[in-house]
Amino acid sequence: MRKKTYLSVGLLVLTALSLLAQNQSNIAREENLFFNDTVRRTEKMTEIGLFFGAFRYCGDVSDDRKIQFRELTPAGGIFLRRHLIPNLALRANVLGGQLHADDTDYDMPYWRPDRASSFTTKVGELSLQAEWDILGKRRFRHRDTLVYTLDRYRQIATINKMRPTFAPYIYVGGGLIASNSTTNYNYPYAQQSNQSAEIQEDARHDKRWLTQAGLSFGGGLHLDLGRYWVLGAEIGARAPFSDYLDGISQSGNPGKSDWYWSGGLTLGVRLGARDRDGDGIPDKTDKCPDTPGSVHGCPDADHDGIADRDDECPHRRGILSLAGCPLKDADNDSVPDVDDLCPKVPGLVKFQGCPDTDGDGVEDKLDSCLTVPGVAQFNGCPDTDGDGVEDKVDFCVKVAGLPQFNGCPDTDGDGIEDKKDECPNEKGVAEFYNGCPVRDTDGDGVEDKLDACPKVAGKPELKGCPDTDGDGVADQNDLCPTIAGKIANRGCPEVEKVDQAKLDLAVKAVKFESGKAILKTESNKILDDIVAILLKYPAYYLRVEGHTDDAGKAEANQVLSEQRAKTCVDYLTQKGVLNKRFAQKGFGETKPITENKTVAGRAKNRRVEFILFLPEQ
Repeated sequence: MRKKTYLSVGLLVLTALSLLAQNQSNIAREENLFFNDTVRRTEKMTEIGLFFGAFRYCGDVSDDRKIQFRELTPAGGIFLRRHLIPNLALRANVLGGQLHADDTDYDMPYWRPDRASSFTTKVGELSLQAEWDILGKRRFRHRDTLVYTLDRYRQIATINKMRPTFAPYIYVGGGLIASNSTTNYNYPYAQQSNQSAEIQEDARHDKRWLTQAGLSFGGGLHLDLGRYWVLGAEIGARAPFSDYLDGISQSGNPGKSDWYWSGGLTLGVRLGARDRDGDGIPDKTDKCPDTPGSVHGCPDADHDGIADRDDECPHRRGILSLAGCPLKDADNDSVPDVDDLCPKVPGLVKFQGCPDTDGDGVEDKLDSCLTVPGVAQFNGCPDTDGDGVEDKVDFCVKVAGLPQFNGCPDTDGDGIEDKKDECPNEKGVAEFYNGCPVRDTDGDGVEDKLDACPKVAGKPELKGCPDTDGDGVADQNDLCPTIAGKIANRGCPEVEKVDQAKLDLAVKAVKFESGKAILKTESNKILDDIVAILLKYPAYYLRVEGHTDDAGKAEANQVLSEQRAKTCVDYLTQKGVLNKRFAQKGFGETKPITENKTVAGRAKNRRVEFILFLPEQ
């Protein structure tokens, strides 16, 4: 028994699953459509209607604490309403009616029955008020769905419908209020109460039309009877800026203005075409008034612009000339084969069905670089830096440059490409300066590149270097920069003949004790003359050379010549000549000036020579 129960349950489950699968297979495609524009058309419909109700006066001839129903006077009018948004509407009113009151209807205060004034006033109002619909969105934004099925296609259409509901609102506004009062004054009472002058003043305004501005405010309740009819009830107050609604002011309470209540029912109708299916297309132009749709109000399952009822292929996009069926398109690129220049390869419509593999806007048959995006200017080949130079000939692919430099930049625009420009951010010249600007730092008219002394003003003929003594030798090469000299003498003056003669004389005049390096006293005078010469020519140096004859051993003669040269230098330095200006050397017997065979010859060979010279720089 239990096995049979399990078997029955299993069969039921399988049956349910098969029915569900069959139901799912029947629906090949389900689509949700939102017709949300219809609500805006409904809420912005203009509404015209009637007002039926009553006015109730409040002023000098009434008791606000006590309502007399015979003071409720009939009123009516017409209105025009327009919603700006679901919650806000503007309403124009034209209202009319009467106001009435009588002192004898009240026993308080005690003087009312004695004053016994009464009035009847005709009232007309032209006003504009703003209404805040508290449940406006709920009224106009109610959504509903309609289901449309075609073969294996189902459309679920979401539409906006009016929801019949009670909708409270409040309003405030203003306008013009015209009034014409007919007042009965109790003149005997006025004389007794000393108000004759006041009543005379009030009587001047009686039985005359008075127009004044006024305010209105209140609230009400709407009930939508359908998409087009609206029933309402409202109550509010009207307050004109006047105290003559009742014809009594000065003889009553002049400091308090009159006003009145307004209450009643409204019945409005929305103007506009009907739209039963809520798709935003009026029924009179809707070819499918009971089914929401987008093509003249009818559904279009394949979105080809042809309504399903006129579409022989409602599930495939087609064209009107083929009754909604598609043209043959073998490569499925949305270009019919009859117009497809590449019918077997999917392509783009703008290329008549031919492909653009790299997506660069250049079709493949014109693209020299099929797999790399490029630009049309280079037949689809790239220009990475966008400088108008194709990458394959661009030496600076990632930096925008100029065609004349094979795509490389010239940042400062001086006509010299950056890689050859020593000053790439400053305009310069190519010759001598390699792209740097021409500069003359010392302002001597010689450009720095050509100026051997760029920081010191000089002469152009000396490559911009100075010549202080004006002897034609630049200071940097002039051994005597402050004393004019000869160019051949490196800017120093030549030694005068008289001075040279003294030097030549010194060879004979400087005497030593025999075989020793001790000067004889008679040598002092000539050595002092040499000191004077050295001080006269400060740029010159002095070479002191010692010599001997060949008497004795050569080694002893060499030492003796060196000692005698040193003895002369020591004498001269003791006289104030700097030691660095001397060069001393002994030659012994190696450089005789004559033969050593005679006494006279040996005397000549024993000598010290004094030679002035200019040092090397």
